[in-house]
Amino acid sequence: MMGATFGAYLKKLRLEKGIGLRAFAKSADILPSNLCHLEMGRQNPPQEWAKKAAKALGLKEDSPQWGKFFDLAARPGEFAVDVKDYFSEAEIAEELPVMARTIKNRKLTREDIEKLIKDIKKI
Repeated sequence: MMGATFGAYLKKLRLEKGIGLRAFAKSADILPSNLCHLEMGRQNPPQEWAKKAAKALGLKEDSPQWGKFFDLAARPGEFAVDVKDYFSEAEIAEELPVMARTIKNRKLTREDIEKLIKDIKKI
């Protein structure tokens, strides 16, 4: 995702769907001028609005586009809004540092982590 910004990705997806700026702004419940500012990177996306935008773009929840969209919309140091509630649950949140330390201590490579993700998806 190096170099990708939320605004540029949003605009790319919108244009791929053939949706004009004003039409998309209306369907995503945002002022066209604010959408323009988002796409140009002058403004960060309101976190809850990202869900409306994803739905207006017709993104599917388990798709790579959905994940990238929300990862780019996330504020630095925070979980993406589409997974934030899940990871805010106390018992799950307590396990995240353990998981991260285990990955670090075992010195997993990117390929190892990708395999781990594939294995988790099979569960």
